[in-house]
This record gives sequence, structure tokens and C-alpha cells, in this order.
Amino acid sequence: MIEIEIEGVGIYRLPNQWQSQRLRRLRGEARHTAVLAIGCGMTVRQFNKLPADKQQEVHRAYLALMSPSNVVPLANLAPADTRAIPRGHLSVDQKLAVGRWLLKVKASMPHGHFGPWIETQKGLSRSMASQCMRLATGGRQDAREELAA
Repeated sequence: MIEIEIEGVGIYRLPNQWQSQRLRRLRGEARHTAVLAIGCGMTVRQFNKLPADKQQEVHRAYLALMSPSNVVPLANLAPADTRAIPRGHLSVDQKLAVGRWLLKVKASMPHGHFGPWIETQKGLSRSMASQCMRLATGGRQDAREELAA
């Protein structure tokens, strides 16, 4: 699947190589919004004028094209643990959400499987995963006790 049609918006496609190079100049939420806008063939200003529900549909299309396993049914709002891991600089809130999600995933895996699993996650290095998990636990090593509560 290389494109998704969104009713009332048009066709969403992931940015091509040239567009991706241009987007690397942006950081944080501005980059993500620009990726969504460019994928629809719009400017950021045009995209921001779309109703919130249409913007969410475009975001879900983006997630579906990036990783089909990240999509949840349209009736549900996407919980933090189903979102794609954003690239570039992450805000503290994003790091907390990713850290909490990683701690849940780690707790569900047998010993020794988490490290190799991290390496399969695109856009997430071991050091970033460690930083996010440390932030989510407040720097404590006893995160498993916190998860059980």
C-alpha cells in the first residue's frame, strides 16, 4: 500500500525522497505537521484549516503507511502506545509516553529479548529507549514494582 484515499481530503502519500530531505530541516511538531500536509498535497496552513477529525484521519493514514500494525479502529482514539515513534527531537511528554510504553513491552518479554527487539524498532536507538524509560521511572531502577501497581 503506497497511498490511502481520505474522504473530503484526497489521497495521502508518504513524502518522496526530495520532500523528506527538505523536511529534515524542521523539528518536532512542525516536522510532523509538514509531513501530514505534504502527503495530502497541501501547505501546512491549508492542513491546519482542516477540521480536527480530518486531521486525525490523515494522521491514521500516515500511521497505516508507516506501519500497518499501528492502526486502531477509527472509532477509537489512538492511545499513546499505538502511535508511531516520532523521529528527530522528542519533547519530554513524548519521551514519557514512549518510556511508559517501552516499560510495559519490556515487562511482557522474557529476559534477554528486549534488547534485540529494540534494535528492530525504526527510529529508536538503545540509548534513546534507555533515556525514555529512565525518564518514565524517574531514574529509579525498580520500574517493575511501579508497573505492577
